[in-house]
Amino acid sequence: MNTTGIFADIFSKLTDDVELLPALPEITQSIRKLTQDPDCTVKIAADLLKADPGLVAYVMRVSNSVRYMLGEPPRDIEAAVLRLGLSATANLATTYATRSMFVPSSPALKTMLLDCYERATKIAVLSYLLAKKINNIDADEAMLAGLLQDIALPPLLIRLSERPEIFEDAEKLNEAIDVLSPKINALVLRHWNFDEKLIDVVRTRKQWSRDEQENLDMSDVVLIARWYVSVEYDDGNLPDFSAIPAMKKLPADELTDDNLLKLLDESSQVIEELQQMLQCAA
Repeated sequence: MNTTGIFADIFSKLTDDVELLPALPEITQSIRKLTQDPDCTVKIAADLLKADPGLVAYVMRVSNSVRYMLGEPPRDIEAAVLRLGLSATANLATTYATRSMFVPSSPALKTMLLDCYERATKIAVLSYLLAKKINNIDADEAMLAGLLQDIALPPLLIRLSERPEIFEDAEKLNEAIDVLSPKINALVLRHWNFDEKLIDVVRTRKQWSRDEQENLDMSDVVLIARWYVSVEYDDGNLPDFSAIPAMKKLPADELTDDNLLKLLDESSQVIEELQQMLQCAA
């Protein structure tokens, strides 16, 4: 079977058997559904979170972080949810669940997937920082979107590890990831019943030429974040900064290439804190 046939076979197996896809924990599904209900209150959401002590501890820790610190630390989970807001709480519950998906049962894949997750956290953090500078994009949702843009990697790498002719060839492995990840990303998020805005972000992974609308949207923000992280990792075949349509939509007076680098430098404390938060989610 040629490479194209192998790619098609892997995607077909994942499409036909949803049990092979990452599963969103029941409590995460419940909190996301609940917080979309206009009748949901802070107390109702907090009571649901109490079913998972680990998630409660995580939400409490985040609510005490620098980015949310406003006066006295919250004393309990209800106060923490009040400080964060219902939408941000739901996004945090998803972030918390995502980390465990990058810890495979196979020791052979452990290092590779943890490295993938570390890169994903960097994309997520930079997406958050960029979104904070743009009025119409929710920063917490942008951070989650950045993290989810590689959600295909756990099931995909497991399947690819069964194909040594692909898995043991770095060039073919990268090609497989780039070709299949966007499709599997969308498959996973549709399986989780996520909205089309987030699905658009994950299906446009590495679509550097994307230019679907005049104004900057969340997919553009995550794309820019991925480009900067790819530069840090010295990935090959990257387009020039000025050749990416999303870059041209950045506010010209604030988010130039030089100013973005300055933003990263000035935000080092927040970056470190956010990465620690994401990497300690499990």
